[in-house]
Amino acid sequence: MIKDICKSLITKYFLKRPVYNYYKTKFNKNLLISYITYPFNRGINYFHTNMIESIKISEVFKDLEFNIDVVDYDYTGSINYLKYDMIFGFGNPLVKCFYNRNKKIKTIYYGTGMHLCHQNHMTLRRIKDVYIKTGNWLPESGRIVEKTWSIQTTLVDAMILLGNKIVEQSYRRYYDGSIYLLNPSFIEVISQENAIKITQDKDFDDAKKNFLWFGSSGLIHKGLDLLLDFFKKRNDLQLHICGPINKETNFRRTFFNELYNYPNIHTYGFISIKSELFKELMKKCGFIVFPSCSEGGAAVLNCMANGLIPIVTDYASIETKDFGVIIKGFKEEDILEAINFSIAIESKKLQEMALKSLIYTRKNHNVNIFKSNFKKIIDNILQ
Repeated sequence: MIKDICKSLITKYFLKRPVYNYYKTKFNKNLLISYITYPFNRGINYFHTNMIESIKISEVFKDLEFNIDVVDYDYTGSINYLKYDMIFGFGNPLVKCFYNRNKKIKTIYYGTGMHLCHQNHMTLRRIKDVYIKTGNWLPESGRIVEKTWSIQTTLVDAMILLGNKIVEQSYRRYYDGSIYLLNPSFIEVISQENAIKITQDKDFDDAKKNFLWFGSSGLIHKGLDLLLDFFKKRNDLQLHICGPINKETNFRRTFFNELYNYPNIHTYGFISIKSELFKELMKKCGFIVFPSCSEGGAAVLNCMANGLIPIVTDYASIETKDFGVIIKGFKEEDILEAINFSIAIESKKLQEMALKSLIYTRKNHNVNIFKSNFKKIIDNILQ
């Protein structure tokens, strides 16, 4: 217990402490970013794209001559709102500014996924599906957000959303203002030249039998249970699983047999995209399969950028164009239809789709494009 308390205090006071005037500038305008402080306090790591994206966002605002303070989205400490000309982000600090206004403040909501009301509804439906199937309630394997902070998705001056039109539609029911869509980024760990070579050299007769699930927390939310149900009946196909299995102990216990006792299901747990295993999986697998019920882009992009073909639901908010396959729903027959359709495609055609997936992702989702597009959106909002 003492260890847990110490860990909590370290997180609160060191890893998540507010950051004031990050660039030590002396401009006439002040901005508060309500998002994550980790990359500003500790530097960038490769656990999530939001690390580098946060820094790129701050660089844009610095170039627009804002002094920049950063707090975590769940920060509950005192904030002097009189100081700020603009607040960007989401969460408690953004919502509280509407209760503490003595001046005009420009507010921009930053949505990193679908609307929280939509997300909660969809994830709870999936949790109920698993209960009906297994007799176990596993809410910790959903993505339930207890605080929906409805003010931030109704009263702000503008919204910037990660994802596509599917994401935008989830907000339009609650918001009639300006919405701007922004492509999320991927983390480049393999050069484009090497990624193309890997894809061109790949044996798609074998790769079409190997599927990768690559995701973060919320294993039910992201559809892993659906894939386990399918692949345990298909020993002609291989499923490779990369995600924080050990952190969701009830899910692991409920699906232990599927996760560890089937020769065609390979459970690796969480892996770094900088690891050799990640590179090996990019060489071995033909598809990234991700039946999520609500995303803003997902880790799928990191795999698409290295030549994997996406098999996803619409709710993964991934543009599949002519190089991907859509899973129509969350039933076993939907998974069956999508995968059977995928493996029936000729190997030469699959290689063409893989190269298109790779090139499209690297052209439209690299971090420099992210920064450039974000700059254009902010310029538009400020005008």
